[in-house]
Amino acid sequence: MGFEDRDYSRNTAPGGGLARYSMITILIAINVIVFVADSFTAKDVVQTPDGAIFVLGHWLTKQLALGTEYWFLPWTWLTHGFAHASIDTKIGIWHIAGNMLTLFFLGRPIEQRLGRWEFLKFYLLAILAGGAGFFLVKLLTGWPASSVLGASGAVSAVVALFIFYYPRQTLLIWGVLPIPAWLLGIIMLLMNLQYALDPASNISWEAHIAGAAFGAAYFWLGWNFSQLRLPQRVANLMSGAPALRVHHPDSAGPDERLSQQADAILEKINTHGEASLTSRERKLLKRYSEMVRQQRQQ
Repeated sequence: MGFEDRDYSRNTAPGGGLARYSMITILIAINVIVFVADSFTAKDVVQTPDGAIFVLGHWLTKQLALGTEYWFLPWTWLTHGFAHASIDTKIGIWHIAGNMLTLFFLGRPIEQRLGRWEFLKFYLLAILAGGAGFFLVKLLTGWPASSVLGASGAVSAVVALFIFYYPRQTLLIWGVLPIPAWLLGIIMLLMNLQYALDPASNISWEAHIAGAAFGAAYFWLGWNFSQLRLPQRVANLMSGAPALRVHHPDSAGPDERLSQQADAILEKINTHGEASLTSRERKLLKRYSEMVRQQRQQ
């Protein structure tokens, strides 16, 4: 039984900053906002000899993408992970839709396990890892100038971590085909190898593999980024009232001291994830749950 199945409730009342939302919700919102805003900026088009016109992208996308010719622009190492192919390009909305749906379904249990702050650090570093993988491969192979954009590197890291945490979890491909998570990992690897061997492919398999490798390293090496501090402005923006509160069924609830201890543990889960709890904290939370349940049955 997970903590979400016990007799606690989430506080959905407005809080300060963005603390009322999950990190997954915030990340998806940023990606969608950038995607929509990009569609209102100037188009970059090319006309073929036969008169056909193709949209290569929009101005905003080009400013955010990480390119081999302008890798020295520091912001692009992060911003490329929040930009996707423009809505009127060849792959259009499918690019962002695939990434965001995957992040939504597989990212939520990872955020719950790691905690919102650890997950955010993991996600941002995965973007950097994906960009570094793309850049190094292009640099070492001497391929023509190119650029990369999209959340695929970070999303691949999330998928990889999900596979390692829950290898036997059944997933539905296209919503209908059930497969275990470990098999999804094999399929991902084979698909990226196919992209790598196809010279005509415009899929950034380098970022995919680098992101997945980062997720695997996080799991196998037992990494933890709790000591890594985010910029103060980011922390202030996303801080606020705890997203988890203990549920009090009525005014004659369990003793106040136990209630306060349980409330602090739930806040710890929200910040650092369920895995951060000690055996003593788990027993205390279970004890509180049983007391609340008994209170309801009276």
